[in-house]
Amino acid sequence: MQLKKQVLPEFAEMYVACFGVWPKKHKLAAEFFGVSEQTAKRWYETNNPSLVAHRYLTVHYRGYLPLTGAWQFCRIDKDGILHTPHGVCSPGDITMLWRYKWSAEQNARQYQKAKQKLKDLQSGTQLKMLRHTADYLNRLVLELTQE
Repeated sequence: MQLKKQVLPEFAEMYVACFGVWPKKHKLAAEFFGVSEQTAKRWYETNNPSLVAHRYLTVHYRGYLPLTGAWQFCRIDKDGILHTPHGVCSPGDITMLWRYKWSAEQNARQYQKAKQKLKDLQSGTQLKMLRHTADYLNRLVLELTQE
């Protein structure tokens, strides 16, 4: 089985996004990759890291999201915000989505119960008795008005 070649994002761009632009960025990167500070600096300046380092930084930069499928254009930043092609989404938004779906399911159940109750009322003996009583009262009123 031959693997598809993945197009990885630009290393230098991800490097700056993850470690910043301040002078200590290479020290942070060296600790992250487990290499010397000089190696991390060389990778950044030449924009030519080892493939393993590039993939590792890609995973970190994207917030551990896969590079394929629907997640291809998404990433999670260091603050936990999901960036999508259509906008941003916070963890609270995702939690609210699940709450909204749960609420919609509850409302659908209540609607079905109310619908069944109405059906039972319309076809039940109570409705027939009510119609009979209304008919009787109409006839009674008619008799009283004709006298």
